Amino acid sequence: MNRTLRLGMAAVVLCGSLSGCSSFSELTSSSKPLLPGTSTPSASPSASPSATTTVEAVKLPARASGPLDTGTVTHTIKQGTFTVQLTYWTSDNAKLYTAESQKTINISAHIEDTDSTHRVRLTTFQVTQDDGTARADVATDTGKFDVTPPYPYNTVVTLPAATTGAKTLALTVRLDLLVETAPKSNSYYRSTALDTLTLPLLTNGATQ
Repeated sequence: MNRTLRLGMAAVVLCGSLSGCSSFSELTSSSKPLLPGTSTPSASPSASPSATTTVEAVKLPARASGPLDTGTVTHTIKQGTFTVQLTYWTSDNAKLYTAESQKTINISAHIEDTDSTHRVRLTTFQVTQDDGTARADVATDTGKFDVTPPYPYNTVVTLPAATTGAKTLALTVRLDLLVETAPKSNSYYRSTALDTLTLPLLTNGATQ
């Protein structure tokens, strides 16, 4: 077989083997490439519900205001023809009083609305403490104390610890007085004056 014949047969074989290539080329050329920077979209995950936590503010019990919050208070007690004036004061911070804390209170008593010609004597001064659970005598002073105006009676009392958890402390002050019936008669009648001082106390968790 000469050279020309061999080249012709090779060309026929090559063309035959490539006869399907034209359809394959048309298939691939019809597909459009993805644009740069793009990606195949994917399904977004469904959002799960978030848990909601509700925080409620805890309101602490408030302490009621007390008569000694400003440091001093004065009470007047009408006793027939005259008046007994009681003044209470303290150097403590009464807003911080608790059942267990120590409390020191000054008390002054004097007579008003009477003249100095009728002698007045104090025979008993007593302070009683009541916390709603327990009652105790805080101070008792007996004698013959001249409280004829302008002379006062002054004393200091220290209150013992109250029952744990007590919310208030009630102090009852008693004064037994002898009042002269007539000037220089040396004859007396008896008069008893009573007063109450209530102190609020801080309890666990309470605010001022």
